[in-house]
Amino acid sequence: MQELVPDFLADFAEFSTFGERNGGLHRLTLTDEDRRARDRLAALAAARGWFARTDQVGNQFFFVAEPDERPVVMVGSHLDSQPDGGRFDGQVGVVTAFHAVAALEDRVRSGDYRYNLAVVNWTNEEGARFQPSVLGSSVHIGAVPLETAWGLRDTAGVVLKDELERIGYLGGDEVALPAAYVEVHVEQGPVLEDEGIDIGVVEGAWAALKLDLTIHGEQTHTGPTPMARRVDAMYAMAKVITAVHELGLADPDGRLHTTVGSLGTEPGSPNCTPSRVWAKVELRSDDIEKVRAARSALDEVLTDLAATTGARPEVTSESLRDVGRMWAPGTTLVEQVSAAAGLSSKRVKTIAGHDAVVMNNAVPTVLFFIPAHGGFTHNRHEFTSDSDLGNGLRAMVGVLDALPGLEELP
Repeated sequence: MQELVPDFLADFAEFSTFGERNGGLHRLTLTDEDRRARDRLAALAAARGWFARTDQVGNQFFFVAEPDERPVVMVGSHLDSQPDGGRFDGQVGVVTAFHAVAALEDRVRSGDYRYNLAVVNWTNEEGARFQPSVLGSSVHIGAVPLETAWGLRDTAGVVLKDELERIGYLGGDEVALPAAYVEVHVEQGPVLEDEGIDIGVVEGAWAALKLDLTIHGEQTHTGPTPMARRVDAMYAMAKVITAVHELGLADPDGRLHTTVGSLGTEPGSPNCTPSRVWAKVELRSDDIEKVRAARSALDEVLTDLAATTGARPEVTSESLRDVGRMWAPGTTLVEQVSAAAGLSSKRVKTIAGHDAVVMNNAVPTVLFFIPAHGGFTHNRHEFTSDSDLGNGLRAMVGVLDALPGLEELP
């Protein structure tokens, strides 16, 4: 098994050059940098004689054997990054998937392995350029209509379907749901490193409530207009931002994470008070009642804005991902494989969303973590040691090797 690691590390290093910035990655979905990473993955798969398929939202699939009636186990993650993001988020999962599947390809071809295996790179997992996030996997399971995905626009007004065409990844292949899906991801938190644990066995997912909030004020001159007569949308939004942050800080268990993650204003002149400010608000917890209570508290804040600032708040969209539980036989399998490999493990819940969380709504899904140094994530300081990367590869090969023995799978 150890002989797989050097080639894995070499490929990981090469992928890290596509969109490299400040020691991290700036590889937004469907950009030229993303195309280069996609092209390299396709070239590696072609060199092994795998069968490539690209669907209509740009998801890439690489099957060891030609797709037929044999059920498929998909393995993968995503190659897109956050702006000025890290090298490990998502990319670890794709490169690990490629090398783990390569280790088993002879068994697949001989028929000794009862599934076909496929490596997948999902489009727009990050949601940094086009919203919502986890888009490719959501289209794949039917949770987001293809036409909706095609019509999404980034902040510059560029349409997603046009970008798929531009970089050559507007595919037309129909790819069925797999029998199972497996993903490894960096933890994006400090728990595994702090406790000296090798593998985080994901047993569930936190709920996430996401809102688009707009606050309407009145544009006026920043000089002569008396302060008491201003209806400043930015001032009102500042109150919301403070309140949202304090909601999370006030949770006694530390199990409510609250964020205002982006902000836009009109008219954008330094000499005008903003007439419209919009933001994205997130409320996350492993307890759905905490999310509901936070949402009610936010409503009170928004109601008070009219009285205290004169501004008018408007929630323009709202979506809830409920608390989730991963496929139990897969969770147990990761624990058994880790123990057999001499790797310590701990059951954890994912706070972040992943393609695996989406796939878990449709097919049996396995998700496990490897440590992230310092818990750094979504920035250039992301780091996972070579030894931990190797442990993730060993665990992935072990999981895929043992998966056909589970009676719960078709």
